[in-house]
Amino acid sequence: MARAVFTDIPPSEDAEDGAAEPRVRRKPIIKGGATSSKYIAAATQGGSDRTYQEIFVDQIQDSRIKDRIDINEDIESLVESIRGNGQQIPIHVRVVQGDKPYEIVVGRRRLNAIRSLGHTKIKAFVSKLDDREAFIAQGVENSARLETSYIERARAAGQGIAAGFQQTDVSQFLNISKTMISFMVRTYETLGEDLVTRIGPARTIGRRKWDDLLKAMQKRSLSPAETAKLVDPEIADSAERFEALLKVVKNPQSVGSADQQDLSKVRKPSAAPQRRRFLNGAIKTMRKSNQLTIKTDETIPDELLEKVYEKLEELTFKLANKRKE
Repeated sequence: MARAVFTDIPPSEDAEDGAAEPRVRRKPIIKGGATSSKYIAAATQGGSDRTYQEIFVDQIQDSRIKDRIDINEDIESLVESIRGNGQQIPIHVRVVQGDKPYEIVVGRRRLNAIRSLGHTKIKAFVSKLDDREAFIAQGVENSARLETSYIERARAAGQGIAAGFQQTDVSQFLNISKTMISFMVRTYETLGEDLVTRIGPARTIGRRKWDDLLKAMQKRSLSPAETAKLVDPEIADSAERFEALLKVVKNPQSVGSADQQDLSKVRKPSAAPQRRRFLNGAIKTMRKSNQLTIKTDETIPDELLEKVYEKLEELTFKLANKRKE
């Protein structure tokens, strides 16, 4: 049975991440963050129609405005927190028309974590909001968080304008001036969705460096599609990935001719280890430069590691033969 909720304010989306690895933080866009009057007003929008429920995850559709480039970033700690302690913070959805009756407003990472755990239901605040109210509520909540990057905000601004929202609404969404909105939208539209998502959130990269990238692309007459091919996906950290790309675009002579760019010749910053979990953590892997570690618990038969070892021998044999050719 649903019960009315009038004063609950959804905390930061990462509040239940547990012992997440340290991340570079910026100050909240909204002064006072989640305690500000502006945040509270947006968070309680539609309060009289707002209820707390458990709803089916397959009944929730995504928002048109993607406030994060990579919702899986650092999600492992959130998954483990929910696995161990349950979902502590409800998401926020609104009622919509269509095949799925709900649309996510706040809590995309929590929803993704719940889905990855195989849970069929999720705790949620359910509101009746129109498009503009949902847009503003999503934006103000994001502005009170600490981790959205410049390019993520530029992307949200571009998507907001493309979705038909007024520049005034987008300005309120991001809590910045209309002039800055124009700069952000131009940056996102010039780079394009594919290039932006290939680079990633790049949290420590501000407007000046993104402008440097645009100028370097213009100087070399590189299109976004051509530039996207120069992004090195093997660099795990998105800020380091950006820096490597900027170096390549600004200094093409460091990587040979324009037709034979070899990113492996560019000195890369050391990439952060890539960790993956399989079968609910029964198998754990860590991959970093020149190293791969595989760990299993007692539930995994030793035959699996034996097959991996045999495959490694086969690949090594092929590599040895190739070097002899």
